[in-house]
Amino acid sequence: MKRKVKNLVKRFLGKSEVNFHLDTVSGDIVSGWAVNNVNPSLPCEVRLVCEDKVLAKTKAATLREDLVAAGIGNGCHGFTLQLDMLPFSADAREAHLYINDKRVTSEPISLQSSFTDVLGEFSIEVERRMDALLAIQNERMQREFDYIKKQLQSGE
Repeated sequence: MKRKVKNLVKRFLGKSEVNFHLDTVSGDIVSGWAVNNVNPSLPCEVRLVCEDKVLAKTKAATLREDLVAAGIGNGCHGFTLQLDMLPFSADAREAHLYINDKRVTSEPISLQSSFTDVLGEFSIEVERRMDALLAIQNERMQREFDYIKKQLQSGE
């Protein structure tokens, strides 16, 4: 009886008891499961956030036989966050997992570009050169923009 009242109060106040587990964390995939114990039939919304930018989001609604066997809700609580290619960086990026708009990870999840896995220590030099190329490209585009702006202003 106490549990029913507690669950009812949590539902009424909008608080939820969420259980989750991360199975895979790589440069392009974060997967696992998440269940709202107060209302297990309602799929959880899962987001991966890095510096206030949402890298990926989905609903935890994939049927998983291991969850059915373990008696976790109805078993439809799996999720896979397919990350778009992270901006290249030799350094790992830190992200946090949010479930139903609440941060559930106390320690950040470290995301490393898949290029770094392939390039190893050379990735630092590649990043330096890519930054230099981007700076040159940005400078060129700024000059072209300034030229076009000047042409438009002189024609008025």
